[in-house]
Amino acid sequence: MFARIAVVAAALAATSPALAAESGIAVLSRETGVSERHIAMVVGARTAYAEYPTTFNRIERELKTALGKEGYRLLQAREIGIAVEIHRARVAAAAAARTQEQATEPRRQTREG
Repeated sequence: MFARIAVVAAALAATSPALAAESGIAVLSRETGVSERHIAMVVGARTAYAEYPTTFNRIERELKTALGKEGYRLLQAREIGIAVEIHRARVAAAAAARTQEQATEPRRQTREG
């Protein structure tokens, strides 16, 4: 009986990281607009995907643009959760920059006008 429990516990421990990575891929897919299949292609074995020769470079560029150099490196290292956080930080920084730019825009118009 104890042996069965140990086997089940070991199996659960082995599958938990895999399930966590999959949910990370789903989150990254939603946030970047790149399909889960394409993210898995870039992260994993490329040749397992029929569309690899025609789409890999485009998808890789999209992910590098969305994640930045460090985020893409983390994605390749399968640190998907951290890559998602880096993407969120980049989006927040871009939104803050746009807000700051919009806040200063009316001042420029009144000075010029």
